[in-house]
Amino acid sequence: MDATVKQILDSFRFSIDNYVSSLGPSNKKLLRSEELLEFLCAKADEGADMTAISMDPCFAEVAAIIGELASEPALPLEEQASISTEGDSASGEAIPPASIAAAGYHMAFDSMGSAAREKQGRYYSRIFELEEEAENAIHFNTLMVEDGVLFEMTREPLIETARETLQQAEEAHSPTVDHQQQLAAETYAKVQTIAELEFQGTLMAELSNVEHEWDALYIEVIGLLPACAQAIEAFGPTDDNVAKLRNSHRFMPEFMGITWDEVFADPRYLLFWNEVLWPIVPTEKRTKYGVNSAEGWRNLLKEKFYDPHVKDEPVPKPDSTQARISFWRKEYPVHETLDLLNNPPRPDVRRD
Repeated sequence: MDATVKQILDSFRFSIDNYVSSLGPSNKKLLRSEELLEFLCAKADEGADMTAISMDPCFAEVAAIIGELASEPALPLEEQASISTEGDSASGEAIPPASIAAAGYHMAFDSMGSAAREKQGRYYSRIFELEEEAENAIHFNTLMVEDGVLFEMTREPLIETARETLQQAEEAHSPTVDHQQQLAAETYAKVQTIAELEFQGTLMAELSNVEHEWDALYIEVIGLLPACAQAIEAFGPTDDNVAKLRNSHRFMPEFMGITWDEVFADPRYLLFWNEVLWPIVPTEKRTKYGVNSAEGWRNLLKEKFYDPHVKDEPVPKPDSTQARISFWRKEYPVHETLDLLNNPPRPDVRRD
């Protein structure tokens, strides 16, 4: 019998059996539903697939009758008790068969494409083996937990996704992504339970969210001076753009101890500048200015769009005592940022 057909017919059987004690075995609708179900089971045993079964008028009729059974007047409680006593209540007949509990797995597997089946097939094969071994739905769920197939089914795709993301993120040049995905692959490989898997996944995600935001803000703040120069190159030396550049020229060394040269001595900012920003500088601009490198673009901005607007300003001096950052409640020198993102000093989160 087709697996999908078996699941549907088993669910019909379970629904019908559940009404026997309340309606009595001689109830006309119950008898009719059992007659129809037996006919459908025989047809399925002869090889009929889901399409043939569902198109048979008997299928629609038995489904309709099962829906009507809930409205049937129940027997007096004394008679219901008598029926329950006569039946073998300890036989497990009131527990749905394993096929009902496994129905969702069959439907998921049947809906998969060939690529997904290739990756997930071994897990579903084991689940279907457990379905055959199980005496009923409860036993099936117990076997699923004891066997560990659900754990592996959850963990392995997470590890694979982390590795794939790590490869795909090479062009992003994000130390936070690199650290997160490397740690995910290592951590998921060590956990032993689904609960631990969920805890570690949530913990890593929350910590990484903070670090992604922190990294983005750091790039924005430390890159304030070249950003002002780029605004003038792109939109012209408007009063507003020039004022922002001159204010930033004073602000950065006074409050953060950072000058233009300090910005481009920072390993994290250089990674961003060389690998992320420079590649998106339009070809027409490179041709216009005759610039062929990230360093050349940097020098162009300083010589043509930065220095001319601050030449009457005092030459700022860097101050390493001010060039510090706060990360996870501790202070570090600015130029250690890349190392901190590659191996962040995360807070200790305990589970006890």
